[in-house]
Amino acid sequence: MIVYCTGYKVSFPFFDDDLISAPDNDLPLFRRVFKEDVPNVFFVGLLQPLGAVMPLSEAQGRWIASYLRGEYALPTRSEMDADIARERQEMFKRYVKSKRHTMQVDFEQYLHDLEKEIRAGAERARSQGFKLPVELQAAVLPA
Repeated sequence: MIVYCTGYKVSFPFFDDDLISAPDNDLPLFRRVFKEDVPNVFFVGLLQPLGAVMPLSEAQGRWIASYLRGEYALPTRSEMDADIARERQEMFKRYVKSKRHTMQVDFEQYLHDLEKEIRAGAERARSQGFKLPVELQAAVLPA
């Protein structure tokens, strides 16, 4: 686990730039959480809401937990890419296209869209047999 607060300049010095980087504070993510080609790295609170960030971070954390339990399955790579492009187009249409507004979201709309996606991902998970997306790394000891 890594907890890292980026502040106003988004950077990840512990990742190779080819893996994850945010040039000009720009890191396209699926719903501001998943990097579509890195299945075991998640971003929580890496957004700039019009509204409070903590409820959005809590919703993101619950979503990640659901994913890790196999109760949520991501869409296909092409579907995520299309969603990221759509979200970015809407964001840059509404806000000034600048380093400051690369991760802007509207509080209520983000929560609404996230809930809708969670329901769709639950159906995908069900149809795929609730498979775990990331291999377990630790054993559970008997009580």
